[in-house]
Amino acid sequence: MFNDPKTAAGNVYVFNVFSQDLTLATNGLSVAGSIIPAWTMSGTDKYQPNVQPVPRKLNASDGPGNFFNGTNALSINWLDGLFIASVPINGAAFPMNEDILLFIERNKWQLVSQFGVFISSGDVLAAGTLREALGYELAAKD
Repeated sequence: MFNDPKTAAGNVYVFNVFSQDLTLATNGLSVAGSIIPAWTMSGTDKYQPNVQPVPRKLNASDGPGNFFNGTNALSINWLDGLFIASVPINGAAFPMNEDILLFIERNKWQLVSQFGVFISSGDVLAAGTLREALGYELAAKD
């Protein structure tokens, strides 16, 4: 998981911490190998999350389907619905050659450095929840 500082950019390792397969799109495009299987339901690895590496890029203009420095828009599709999240990555604090771990839970996400240090967290919202929040904000402005 560690990258040589002189080589290509790191990855964001996306962990599905839920009991349903997760289909992931970042910044408007599905990621390669976009289905991250649900955690294991039995055996010695019960509740072990599955993971998918997604490349880090410097800028949003480097293409969708990746993570970039700045705010990343995630579309998360589980069997029971569509969910969204906004995940910011500070490239000044976490250089491109470092890997980052993203744990996607049913109602939250968490970013952790490759050294096990908590970076940030935020909400995972159902698409209906987002519409309600936006509708509320628009109504409040009128």
